Amino acid sequence: MKLKLIFVYACCLSNAAVAQTKSPVKITGSMGASYEGYGLNLNPNTPFFYGQRRPWNQFRVKFAPTIKIGENFSLPVNINFATKPTNFLGPFAGITALGSQSFKQWLTNPLNNFSLNPKYKWAELQLGTQYLNYSDLSTGDIGIFGAGFDLKPKNYLFKFFVGNSQQGVNYTLLPLPGSPGAYQRSHWMAQVGKEEEGKYKLAFNFAKGRDYFGSASPPPPLTNPRENFVTSFVSDVYFKKGYYFKSELAQSIYTPDNTTLFPPAPGVKSFLPFIKAKAGTNKDYAATAAIGKKSKNFDLGFNTRYLGAGFQSLGFPFQQSDKLDLTLNTRFNAWKDSSTGSYKMNVIANVGNRINNFNIGPRANQFIGMLNWFTQFNPHFSLNLSYNNFGFNTNGASSSTATIKNVSNDIGINPTYTWNNTKMSHLLSMSYNFSKYKETVALPLAYIPTITNNTTHTALLTYVPTYFNRKISPDFSLMYFQNKINPGFKLQLASVSAGLAAPLLKEKLKWRGQLQYTVGKVAAFTKNDNVIASMTADYALSKKVNWNNYFSTNYFKYGNELGSVPLIGANYLESTVRTGFTYRWK
Repeated sequence: MKLKLIFVYACCLSNAAVAQTKSPVKITGSMGASYEGYGLNLNPNTPFFYGQRRPWNQFRVKFAPTIKIGENFSLPVNINFATKPTNFLGPFAGITALGSQSFKQWLTNPLNNFSLNPKYKWAELQLGTQYLNYSDLSTGDIGIFGAGFDLKPKNYLFKFFVGNSQQGVNYTLLPLPGSPGAYQRSHWMAQVGKEEEGKYKLAFNFAKGRDYFGSASPPPPLTNPRENFVTSFVSDVYFKKGYYFKSELAQSIYTPDNTTLFPPAPGVKSFLPFIKAKAGTNKDYAATAAIGKKSKNFDLGFNTRYLGAGFQSLGFPFQQSDKLDLTLNTRFNAWKDSSTGSYKMNVIANVGNRINNFNIGPRANQFIGMLNWFTQFNPHFSLNLSYNNFGFNTNGASSSTATIKNVSNDIGINPTYTWNNTKMSHLLSMSYNFSKYKETVALPLAYIPTITNNTTHTALLTYVPTYFNRKISPDFSLMYFQNKINPGFKLQLASVSAGLAAPLLKEKLKWRGQLQYTVGKVAAFTKNDNVIASMTADYALSKKVNWNNYFSTNYFKYGNELGSVPLIGANYLESTVRTGFTYRWK
């Protein structure tokens, strides 16, 4: 199989080179093939203490040209696949040895990507795996394997796509770690509207997602096949002098178990022919709105985002419901340099409030904040400050549902200083980051909630010298990391690393090596040691063909955190070798 793929790839490479010389067709992009080998040595071999992270052997193929004929026709092609799937929870995962995949499973596997997007003027055909974002409330957060089109005649919008975002995966307990299973999930989506870039956009969106019960045998335990239908209306208007108004109104009809035969609750109606209401079906709403002004050196806007407790979109599976966000956003440049005309200061900031459990109490208020402040004080010294506050709160609607609340705060400071002389320049960068995460989990019928406090300190010092008359490029860094989780657990890491890059063989070979040593300590256990070495070597066989090589090795020796003899001082060595060829159309 591998030899056949290599032969086909070589033929394609030869034909592409000939076509380039004889055809006026313009081709850009790249294609390539690579082999990856993985090795793992354990000491002691038993008992088991560290698991294999990759397949022993892997072969990958990439074919991504864009063919353009004249000014009106283009054909982007994206083919990326691995001969051995590594998605850990799949029914044919190479690591867990749960069997082999069929051609259909291989073609639609989320690990792989097969897509064709031929486009002529305003008409585009979409085939294969596509990541399509229709709007913020309808669909756009997942890849879907299927077929559809995107038509834009005279500023009108006609879009449609249908396919699957998830394969059916059988539930298995053995061999360990097994698979939790999943249902096959199908989607279709459509958009109808009109848009003139820079002036307005008016569009209706429709999105349907459905799980199929018979697609997994045995089915996933404690998981029901879901179904939902979302409609939304997008209205964006752009005025003169940078003023704008954007909004989206959406409604979802969501069924948490589409296999039930019981009728829906009173007042919950079907929306035929798109979805039939059943027991547990819920209808709810969501909305977003933004108003503001944008200019070259100053932006100011107000955003609001509301999602009802029952609003669900399978096109955004990780979207948090039952919340209201109100934020004020700004960006501005300041402190203009009179000699150059450029600005020395750039600030991006968001501030606001989030109300969680807006409909199902008790309500929880959270401050939302983001700041990135960069200042270039002079040609040598700059300072970047950052702050982020984020989290969510979800309270159980009944005594059988858990309550989860978490809040994360991150603060960073990064000064950079540069200086130079006649022979070289120097860059010294220092950064410090503080992160605090607090999570509260109240299980059903529990009187005392579980509270997790996680604080992290990271300090990094980097020095990069650049020689004017030499082609070598070294770099050096020191790092300290500390993580505390509740009283009793403490992780500390200190590492030093050095790298060197240099062109060799008349600059045809671009070589870079990196070496890092880390000493760590977990709680009251003895220290552990870690050495990581890596190297890349890319050789230009011609102006269009590169031979790419990568090697890394990771040696880790434990202290006594694994327990008693024979695991005191246990160690492992894992290595990765990757080699392949890349052809670029220019």
